[in-house]
Amino acid sequence: MDQSFHITNWVVALLFLPLFLFENQTVNWSLIWMPLVMGVIFFFGTWTTFLGIRIGDVSLVTPLMGTKVVFVAIGVVVTMGQMPSNSLWLAAIFTTLGIFLMGWRDFRSKATGMTFAILITLLSAALFGFSDVLVTWWANDFGPMAFLTMSTLSVALCSFIMWIIQGRPGFSMPAAARKPTVLAGILIGLQAIGMGIALSFFDDATGINVVYASRGLWAIVLIGLFGVWLGNHERHTSGKTFWWRAVGTLFLTAAVIIAVLDRSA
Repeated sequence: MDQSFHITNWVVALLFLPLFLFENQTVNWSLIWMPLVMGVIFFFGTWTTFLGIRIGDVSLVTPLMGTKVVFVAIGVVVTMGQMPSNSLWLAAIFTTLGIFLMGWRDFRSKATGMTFAILITLLSAALFGFSDVLVTWWANDFGPMAFLTMSTLSVALCSFIMWIIQGRPGFSMPAAARKPTVLAGILIGLQAIGMGIALSFFDDATGINVVYASRGLWAIVLIGLFGVWLGNHERHTSGKTFWWRAVGTLFLTAAVIIAVLDRSA
């Protein structure tokens, strides 16, 4: 898992490098500490996520990560003194509840003896949430595209330092795992670029995270409508679990609608 962690961080940094060429305002290099600090926080958020998966399980970590949207709302209040509207608070709560319901049965079966995994995952959600708030708060002061580039380079540097501390372990992973690991890094990087740009140019970290959390909704919709055609029979084989997830999607759908209506109001 350490191998995939470092590789992902380095691949993401490479993908973000070209964004620097699209910076259209003067970069305030006197504020270089801003993206560096953000990168360190994001690095520890990623590391605690990997640690939570290692100690616990994906089915335990994923529902808990849904609390990120609440931490974002709290972070906006603490750092910028901006109180999200009642609608966005409701959307954040609906999002958290929906994600918990989607993973409830798996979460319930894995929770025993997993106290540390739960705590470390909640810490990860808080770190990621605070990172999103910092992007919204700081990016324009430094230069948005440059901020995103320098932040990911900071993450890559932290990963390199950890790799050195670990004794520079080799990357002799099985051949079959190499391409999926790099591909996963590319996909993570692409979605991070989209998320980063949205946070940089739109002053709505809470609303953006509510909409971003709807990715779980689309997975359920695709399985429900096209699962059999794609060779996925989860709808028929997972029993009540699928329907718990379907109920969760209703809350996610309501949260997205609330967030969009609040933005357009």
